[in-house]
Amino acid sequence: MASIKTAKVEKSLLKKGFVQSDTHHHYFEFHHEGVLMSRTYTSHSGKDIDDYLITQMAKQCLMKRPFFIEFVECTKSKEDYLTTLQ
Repeated sequence: MASIKTAKVEKSLLKKGFVQSDTHHHYFEFHHEGVLMSRTYTSHSGKDIDDYLITQMAKQCLMKRPFFIEFVECTKSKEDYLTTLQ
C-alpha cells in the first residue's frame, strides 16, 4: 500500500496551477481558460494520503491513479495534464 505526504500533494498541485481555498478542508481547483476543470481537497489533519484517498483524488482531478502519482512526483507537467483533459 502506498501513501503520499499531504504537504507534497498540496505543493505539487499549487505548482501545477491549482488554486487553493481553505474552509473546513484545503480545496484545490484547476481552471483553464476561465473554466473550472477539476476540484479536489485535502484534510487539515496533515496525515499521509493513503491508497484509497490517492485513488479518490485522482478521480476528482479526472486523472488515472498512476498519472496522479506521477503528477505529484513532478514527472508529469501541467501541459501533460491539459492533454489528458482534452
